Amino acid sequence: MNEKTSRQCIAEIYSLYARAIDEKRFELLDSIFSEEAELHYIVGSEEFKCCGAEAGSYFKAFLDLCFWTNHLIGGACIEEKDKYAFSTARVQAVHQQIRDDGSVSRWVIRGSYHDHFEFIDGRWLIVKRYCHTPDEEGKFLSTGVQSFPEVGWTSNEKISFSTFSS
Repeated sequence: MNEKTSRQCIAEIYSLYARAIDEKRFELLDSIFSEEAELHYIVGSEEFKCCGAEAGSYFKAFLDLCFWTNHLIGGACIEEKDKYAFSTARVQAVHQQIRDDGSVSRWVIRGSYHDHFEFIDGRWLIVKRYCHTPDEEGKFLSTGVQSFPEVGWTSNEKISFSTFSS
């Protein structure tokens, strides 16, 4: 794979990650992280570590409490050598929650991803991630909010190509 193609593939992983998170399609994370990936997140005042195989369940546990999220990930700065790459990208993420009384709470975080990639079995995967989002507005609520195990703001058939019919 040439360097330009590698850089495009790596950049597309950030878009796929945002889609997986915002559309609650956690199965897509298997195309982003290696099973053994070391993930370290410092998100606002929260911190957690997990491996790639556990990422979906970790993210789901907290994103089920969100009605809507929007992860905007800036252009990645990528360094590549052979089958390895390192990339950084800035992120701004909005998390909208619906309180039990129907009012809306928003938690906005800003920070960065610092990712080590490896070309494994014909595709680029994140093998190590450090995410730090020190800038936050509002608070993430872990109680007193409604749960949305599926996308709350629309139906899955509206955001999935698999339901397309000609």
